[in-house]
Amino acid sequence: MVRALGVAKLFLAWAKENGDLITNLKLQKLLYYAQAWHLVNFDRRLFSDDIEAWDFGPVIADVYHHWKKHKSSAIPYEPNGKEANMFSDRQISFLTDFFRIFSNLSATALVSMSHSEDPWKKSFASRTTRKIIPPNIMKSFYTQLYADL
Repeated sequence: MVRALGVAKLFLAWAKENGDLITNLKLQKLLYYAQAWHLVNFDRRLFSDDIEAWDFGPVIADVYHHWKKHKSSAIPYEPNGKEANMFSDRQISFLTDFFRIFSNLSATALVSMSHSEDPWKKSFASRTTRKIIPPNIMKSFYTQLYADL
């Protein structure tokens, strides 16, 4: 299983190819929703890292700390052309479709979405306590959301 940092680098490479810019805040939400929808579609996690409920929504701590020096600015990432190598064809197909849809949403929209949904709301305790958002809660919530469409 891959790490969230690998997925993040793939998203940043694709954004660069498309002439787009991604902040750490937006990247965190993209990773969260990629994990959620991968759970719904394949009944397994996309990446091994835990997702925590922070003030501004779901966060993967290692990825946040890796790029936190950029604060609210876009992350300057130079692709090496190997970002996709760690993924299966099925994962690349899923991630391509996912990124095409979700990358068009703003960081603000993604934060608002995550704050209005049960996985973050039920996991967020306070600014001083960061709880893990359980994958089974994510899968259950987004499976039901999909069924209700």
